[in-house]
Amino acid sequence: MFSFTKRADYALLALSYLASEAMDDPLRLVNTKEISDKYHIPIEMLAKILQVMARSGLVVSHPGPTGGYRLGREAAKISISDVVNSIDGQLGIVQCSNGNDAGCEQFSHCTIRTPLHELENRMNGLLQQISIQEISPEPVLHR
Repeated sequence: MFSFTKRADYALLALSYLASEAMDDPLRLVNTKEISDKYHIPIEMLAKILQVMARSGLVVSHPGPTGGYRLGREAAKISISDVVNSIDGQLGIVQCSNGNDAGCEQFSHCTIRTPLHELENRMNGLLQQISIQEISPEPVLHR
């Protein structure tokens, strides 16, 4: 079964929340605890995920007691593929996707490698076409 890692799931949830908040106020900073409480994500894991996304430019971090995170660019310009690649690396459904044929006894006579690479390319293309904006809920005014 194909599925995202828990880290990628959490990253997508966090970004969708930041996107929702940005619809109401693009400059609003959201702290880690707020996102953690909203989605019941372990705060330590979420903090690490947000740091990775900050290094990738998906979010901007503002340190300090009144700091937090906001999107690094418009939600419509952040794809699901951008997020997954930032958190987990390039999507691959077969071991040899990354050129690693070590330990694969079938590599030299494999007949499914090329079709599966095509499937990977199509999946990556689809994930590149779906933006964070598309998966984000409408903002809820809570102020």
